[in-house]
Amino acid sequence: MADGDSVIVAVRVRPFTEREKGRNAQLIVDMSEDGKSTILKDPNNNGDELKIFNYDHSYWSHDGFKAENSGYLKPVSKKYADQKRVFDDLGKGVLDNAWKGYNCSLFAYGQTGSGKSYSVVSVSMFEIYCEKIRDLLNHRPLPKGGLKIREHPKTGFYVEGLWSYPVASYPEIQSKISEGTKERTIAATNMNSTSSRAHTIVKIHFNQKTNKGGNMSMTKSSEINLIDLAGSERQKSAGSEGDRLKEGIIINKSLSTLGRVIKSLHDKNSNTTAKIQIPYRDSVLTSLLKNALGGNSKTIMIAAISPADLHYEETLSTLRFADRAKSIKTKAVVNESATERMIRELKEENARLQEMIKRGAIDNGVATQDELEKLKLQLSENQKVMTDLEKTWQQRLEETEKRSNHTESREKAEARRKEQPHLWNLNEDPALTDMIIWFIEVGENCIGNLPGDSKSHIWLKGPSIQPEHGVIHNKDNKKITIKPVSTAAILVNGKHISQETELQQNDRIHFGVEEISHDMAQKEIAKNVGGVTSQIATNTMKSKEDMILEEDLVNILPNVYRANAMAKELKRNVNFEIVLMPPEIRGDSNGNTQVWIKVHNKTDDTTFLWDINRFNNRYNGMQEMYQNYTEGDLEWNLSKERDPFYEPADSSIVVGSTKIYLQSLAYMLSVCFMPCNPAGKEILGEFVENPSELVKKNLAFKIKILSALGLPRRIDQSYCTYTFFDRGETKTNKASGSNPAYAHEEMFTFRPVTQELVGYLKNGALNITVYGIQKARDSSLHSSAASSRISSYLNQVLKYFKLG
Repeated sequence: MADGDSVIVAVRVRPFTEREKGRNAQLIVDMSEDGKSTILKDPNNNGDELKIFNYDHSYWSHDGFKAENSGYLKPVSKKYADQKRVFDDLGKGVLDNAWKGYNCSLFAYGQTGSGKSYSVVSVSMFEIYCEKIRDLLNHRPLPKGGLKIREHPKTGFYVEGLWSYPVASYPEIQSKISEGTKERTIAATNMNSTSSRAHTIVKIHFNQKTNKGGNMSMTKSSEINLIDLAGSERQKSAGSEGDRLKEGIIINKSLSTLGRVIKSLHDKNSNTTAKIQIPYRDSVLTSLLKNALGGNSKTIMIAAISPADLHYEETLSTLRFADRAKSIKTKAVVNESATERMIRELKEENARLQEMIKRGAIDNGVATQDELEKLKLQLSENQKVMTDLEKTWQQRLEETEKRSNHTESREKAEARRKEQPHLWNLNEDPALTDMIIWFIEVGENCIGNLPGDSKSHIWLKGPSIQPEHGVIHNKDNKKITIKPVSTAAILVNGKHISQETELQQNDRIHFGVEEISHDMAQKEIAKNVGGVTSQIATNTMKSKEDMILEEDLVNILPNVYRANAMAKELKRNVNFEIVLMPPEIRGDSNGNTQVWIKVHNKTDDTTFLWDINRFNNRYNGMQEMYQNYTEGDLEWNLSKERDPFYEPADSSIVVGSTKIYLQSLAYMLSVCFMPCNPAGKEILGEFVENPSELVKKNLAFKIKILSALGLPRRIDQSYCTYTFFDRGETKTNKASGSNPAYAHEEMFTFRPVTQELVGYLKNGALNITVYGIQKARDSSLHSSAASSRISSYLNQVLKYFKLG
């Protein structure tokens, strides 16, 4: 085992959310009395098999508390872990180690001096989204491609140009974090691609200078990294297999790379003789967190999990991730040295760098342009560090004051809210809700996607937001009305309005397809616009499957609207609709009905079906593409190979499926399948009284798929797939025409037959699914009736919801 400090890993389980309570979610998580073990029960397994994970801390915060009026959850049980207990166990150690000069890092992962010494504390805050870094405390326009990361040979990776603000107290740190969170909210509200999917990092820098007598002083430097990772529950891969854009869309790159880094570190510490390359450089996040993950840092990881059976897979994935993190080793050291020596060494290194730049040579060799650029950047960073060491506290405060934005303080805004009508933002992420306030001035207030100079202008950006979108009238702070301009989309409490409408306290306003809605607003949209069936919308005795289906509908419906809006603005000739996909059509004998997305490419006149995960994968790419378009990036218009809106015409679609029960095989009757001996010879005329007689015997089965009849004429080629017992997916050859001849024959041999196989034959069914490849054509050359044939065929086999 490698030397060093292990990463401290804690798991915390939260209470049920209101949505989970409404869906009668079952508790599947427990924790041991000693607070070390987390126990997970598989809700789909009726047996007693439990998965047990051991960690440094397992915090039970699911129940055992009393909610006070202040919002504080007061413990009424010794088992309940409140915020104070978590801070006492973890937070105090972070602060103590930072003051001692150690770098410290705290990850949130899951589904949030006196006498002779004085200290300088500063804070910076940034987010990583689509591999782009944005400074959340610098309100200047973001440079193209975001801030750059650089690597210093001694200190490692850093963000070039990141602002760092001196702070004198915890309230000042809290104020800066609130300021950064507001900047995240503005980005999310402006469709800057869902900040809830971004990683946010707060860095608190400590520089302690101690006078050792005479002209000697010591500098002790450290930093605390607070890392809020994008929600791991969104990083699903199931259903995206085969998607040509899965690797091309980089929104999940940092989180997937973090998983590979954790695995590599785990493998390296488990096998110290193996030469394992850690892929830190493969993403921006892991580059910047190299010290936290395996270098000079004392690191803590807190994994937050859901207690509900509905989130079993996500919870299991999080626990496994945290389990791997336990084996990571870091080597934290006190960062202390004589101040004068540090300055002297920096000056000497700068002199050496300047000489190398002047000569254009490195180690007696001619330097390339890239190498010279790195030398200049290193020189600049050294100069910045040296200047900071020589600055006084007062000088740094004065500089901060000069570059700070003199905007209305939060306190003044809160006081004003009590007297003046205003709008405030809603967001799916509670941390981003109520962070932006638009005051409604007396008179006319214009809403649009162009910036305005007056106080009475409300500036929104995003798909379907028009230059002149709507007008809010404030009549002496007594009556507030809103009216859309022309055909601009405005929803009040989930209903479209077309004329002037009076607003009441706590009305929810939805502009275009803007991302300012939470669960309640989304449900209203689904109820009033989305066409949810009466069975799902009104049935009070819903099954768990119905509730899962309803939640999927509620979550996906706004994104389908946004995808259509972005497609229209970006001139992508495609349309997205919601459909309900029964398990039989998907080839799943035991599954439930799922929400899928029907994609119609009107240019190629082709129609495809995407499951939710594939749609979400593409939707992320659509957002990134739209963001680049709105920011004026000249390279926003991607080729078809990288375009998230485009599905190639030769992609397969489901044409139909059939379910064949296997009981005939269990009794050796030749119906659709042929029992064989292990040599492949078909067995005819034999019969068994009880299928259990087959157990421990060697046997084989031959499956034949000869042909299909009457496929739609738009299908150019087709093939069939099926899965027999545990043998994985089997695929026939492709065949052409409306009456394809597959001539498929496959033999499955079992040596010997097991009781599980007999049970499968007695009670199971084989789903055979037919997939087709469409003929692409120019829809402008054909009538609208002809262009909708394949879509009409799909509609015959699917019960679908068409967006209004």
